[in-house]
Amino acid sequence: MISFFLFFNGMISDFFPALLNPAVLFFGCVIAGWIFGLFTGMVPGIHTNNIAAVLAGSAALLYLTGLTPVLICVIILSCAVSHTFHNIIPAIFLGAPGEDTALAVLPGHRLLLAGEGYSAVRLSALGSIGSILISPILMIPMALFLHRFYPVLEPHMGWFLLTLSLIILLSEKELPSILRATFVFLAAGFLGLLAFGLDNSLNPVSVFSETSVLMPLLSGLFGIPQIIISLLTDSEIPNVREKGDSFPSSLLIRNTIIGTAAGAFVSWIPGISSSVAAILAGIFTGKPYPVNFTNDKAESAGETKVEGFDSAAIEETNAKEFIVSVSAISTANAVFGLLAFFILGKSRSGAVVSIRGILSNAGIHDVSLDLFFLFYAVVFLTGFLSYFSTLQAGRRIPKLLQKINYKYLSAFILVFLSSLTFLMTGSYGFVLFLASVFIGFLPVFLGVRKSHLMGVILFPVMLYFLGFR
Repeated sequence: MISFFLFFNGMISDFFPALLNPAVLFFGCVIAGWIFGLFTGMVPGIHTNNIAAVLAGSAALLYLTGLTPVLICVIILSCAVSHTFHNIIPAIFLGAPGEDTALAVLPGHRLLLAGEGYSAVRLSALGSIGSILISPILMIPMALFLHRFYPVLEPHMGWFLLTLSLIILLSEKELPSILRATFVFLAAGFLGLLAFGLDNSLNPVSVFSETSVLMPLLSGLFGIPQIIISLLTDSEIPNVREKGDSFPSSLLIRNTIIGTAAGAFVSWIPGISSSVAAILAGIFTGKPYPVNFTNDKAESAGETKVEGFDSAAIEETNAKEFIVSVSAISTANAVFGLLAFFILGKSRSGAVVSIRGILSNAGIHDVSLDLFFLFYAVVFLTGFLSYFSTLQAGRRIPKLLQKINYKYLSAFILVFLSSLTFLMTGSYGFVLFLASVFIGFLPVFLGVRKSHLMGVILFPVMLYFLGFR
């Protein structure tokens, strides 16, 4: 252990030669990024891109305090990883999704109302930390794949995205359902075209965060419809169950491995978020995104209907599997997005864009293997801290919410998200928000999976690579 510490201290000293105690400053930057990620993950509307942009823009000033370019990158990377752990909190408890957790809203909400809110958060944290532990096994194969095949695939990316879209739609299997799903996909897709085409038209009332059309789009499509349904029903949060989680360890390991592999695969594909990757992983494993609430529908979600079997147990298990998968995918996406940057020089996230810009401005154009190992140490340390902080949040929040009338809570969240959307995106963003809510109800009325609403991102990106926009 002592020899490892000396080796590690020597390695980071290579990057911070002017510092008296580089190890202490390094760990301090990891903790700072972890705290930033906790904040961005748990506060709706705030994203790691906001922190990354501020740090990148303030780099010259930060250099005067003794921070080096690599240390600033450490903070950004730690924030990005921490965010992938904590962003499940608002998705489950507030119905306020980000791009990576959009499809986790419904399974998370289902588990919350079943008294399994803490269980959902715990499984999410296990999926994320498991992804970090598994990722080294996949790094060499993925690095070889990216180096050899990405230049061949890149010119055909539009057709590749079209194929993935068709796979998602055809997963409905029956022609009437496929047609209804296509309608939902295109409705969301054209809304995305309109929104991204007029992104610069946002007129925020109060700018305290980076404005983005994704906030009104994703909140309206995935969060608000479920909250309105809760308001119109007699839903309430039951007693929180912290012990006796019946989720089998075999399913936890299986879905973590699948999620990590899917996250690694999509980390280099533009337009494919963690939520879309979760859909694809579910289709290929026979476990599509769970949206249905009856035993009759369980069969279409990859489960065999068993006479006399509790359909609620099937639904809870499906929801837990999805939570594990999407969390593993989200964290793996961040980790392998870093690998894609080192291998391809491509930036698929705001955090990596900022890291690339800081290193480039500092004259670090040829990234070394030592730097990659240093960054992976940041990932590991941040994951360790984030795992325990996520568990603490998941343990405390459900007990607090249980003391509140759920209809009042739902009404408050509805008003809160609506007000936040107006403040951060202005009247144009609010109109998009209302349109998104309307389209968000289409899967409920048409009886198809809400996953087809991810066409809001996938369709515009696909058309871009096909040369139509």
